[in-house]
Amino acid sequence: MNCPKRSSSRLLEKISKEFPELLGQEKESIGTEAYQADTRSLIEPSLEYDGDSIADLVIRDALLGTTEDRERRDIAVSGNLITRVGTPDEIARVTGPETKVVDAGGKSVMPGFTDSHLHLFVAMERLRACDVEDVKTTDEFRERVSKFADDKKDEAVLYVFGLRYFDDPVIPSQGCRQFLDEIAGDRPILVYAHDMHTLWGNTKAIEVAGLLHEMPPYPHLVEELDMQGKIVLDSKRVPTGEFHEPEVYYFLCGPVEAEFAPSVEQRLEDLKEVCSQLASLGITGVHRMGLAQPAEDISFLLMLIELEQGGELPIRVNTSCSSIADSNMLADAARAHEVRELLARARRKELTAAQLHDALVELLKQAGGGRHDTIEMLAQKGGGGEGHPHMGKILKASKHIRRHTHAVHVRPHTERENPHRSLDMPEHLGCHSMVRCDTIKIFMDGVIEKDTAFRTDRPPTKGIPEFGRKELDRLLEVSDKLGMQVAAHSIGDGSVRSMLDAILRARERNEAVDKERGHLIPHRVEHIETCRAEDLHRFGKQHVVTSMQPLHERPPATLWHEMVPKQEWDTSFAWRDALDNGAVLVFGSDWPIVSCDVRKGINHAVTREPWYEGARHQNVTLEEAVTAYTSGAAFTEYSSSIKGDIKPGMLADIVVLSDDIASLGKGPDDVDVVTTICDGKIVYKGA
Repeated sequence: MNCPKRSSSRLLEKISKEFPELLGQEKESIGTEAYQADTRSLIEPSLEYDGDSIADLVIRDALLGTTEDRERRDIAVSGNLITRVGTPDEIARVTGPETKVVDAGGKSVMPGFTDSHLHLFVAMERLRACDVEDVKTTDEFRERVSKFADDKKDEAVLYVFGLRYFDDPVIPSQGCRQFLDEIAGDRPILVYAHDMHTLWGNTKAIEVAGLLHEMPPYPHLVEELDMQGKIVLDSKRVPTGEFHEPEVYYFLCGPVEAEFAPSVEQRLEDLKEVCSQLASLGITGVHRMGLAQPAEDISFLLMLIELEQGGELPIRVNTSCSSIADSNMLADAARAHEVRELLARARRKELTAAQLHDALVELLKQAGGGRHDTIEMLAQKGGGGEGHPHMGKILKASKHIRRHTHAVHVRPHTERENPHRSLDMPEHLGCHSMVRCDTIKIFMDGVIEKDTAFRTDRPPTKGIPEFGRKELDRLLEVSDKLGMQVAAHSIGDGSVRSMLDAILRARERNEAVDKERGHLIPHRVEHIETCRAEDLHRFGKQHVVTSMQPLHERPPATLWHEMVPKQEWDTSFAWRDALDNGAVLVFGSDWPIVSCDVRKGINHAVTREPWYEGARHQNVTLEEAVTAYTSGAAFTEYSSSIKGDIKPGMLADIVVLSDDIASLGKGPDDVDVVTTICDGKIVYKGA
């Protein structure tokens, strides 16, 4: 399973798809000529270092590498750079009385790991939530959530994630809210299914959302979009508390989230905690993927920068900005480029941190309102009446979503003082980036299990793929012209092929731009659960990054395998074939959907078995798996010359393990993370 888009985004997209005459009319008028090319090189230059400087930190007796010819060496770190790698005698020359020493004891020392696909905001939300993924009975659920409610008396809302479906439901469909009221009736409770397609709420939650009444009337657009059956009603036609599909249950969770939105200060604490958890697993960098909520992306970036400036960000974060397939999609791309340029100017000290913050807050306001401004403009142009009989309801729903977005993502930042005006904060950002934003994240399709993946063995349906050819071509052309990498959620082989085709066409149109820039933009295809054999060679040939998640692969038999014909299994999760065809392979987790423990990812990638006798082997070697978590990830960030390896001149992002990393081929629990170093600082030290 993959992390789904935000429910508010799902509803906006539903409106766009069901009423194309209202929102789709603008798509044909979108032009690409107005966007000025950005031809500056994005490749990070090599860093200068002094190999004779006294080290701040030395790692002794480190086993370097993964192959049989690996060596034991000492490592010297000065500031945030590796300055020497050599024999004990060579490192002793730069070891002073104040030098910190970490003894690796002859065990593996690796470049810090990078998780190339995860969702930090979702991880923050689940940090304060109750996990019931392993719960199977009503009694277990009641006991688990009751204890959680008792332990979290200060929480205004109780969030529960991971509930699975059973023939005998854990939560009764009829009497749902009353059942949850018995656990905690004084506060809203929201319980999400493991696949995020069902939401259960108690009476308080339904009351806060304004839905505790006989239906009809339904929430705005539910009837017009023929979604009435997604709200389960009791004998009096009042919601029981069970809601189906994100675009419908948004009317329950959206108002609750808006009413009880966490403060920025609380979210900063949560962000520090999840980043510390990642550091404890040897992760020194992550690629944070957006979930089709542009305002959330900028809100999150503001928090990252605040933690970095306060010296409280233990890992590097390459974040992204979302683009959605509608009339505002090129504005999304242009805003993402503006975000990147503001960061670059701040790194060059052309902007202070306070000025950067103010500029990003203005972009946050734009991101929170652009799509709703479009709807209001259409209404003012006479969108109501016989020609557009649903406009009134659409306008109300749009305002509803806008209020939610403003309350959850915009207002928390606009109503607080600029944190960088404090005398305790550095005036400028550091020159070496702990936070980057080079990526535009899009969704091409959904998932196999819900039959929402775009596949070549069946015709497209309404809304699948989410970007049609015209929209995708325009977005890729503009993004590529601006130097913005596009990362596309592409589960089905149809989505994969569409992305490869669109990237090729964009590069043909921008050939002169790429020539002046001096390099191609490494666009990415995410997940690639199915792929046609004839398309696998194109990743390497077209220089497109294959971004995959080892722990998403699972052997038969699951619903996934029932949905995909056996003749297509050979090229599913095709890590080996991608590498053999010259692709840059990067690994991630999709955390918190599955574990972000890199040890488990490496172990699974190396030990994977064919799904049936005679099937192709798609496992990788230990060296290839480590590369996918280190130097492969650095390539996608234009940072191959400064990250992903242990040698002089590289950023000091390092993980010290408790054993030989080759032991991960036997089992992930055989190797522990002892020490994690990021930017030259020890950010985790095990017991």
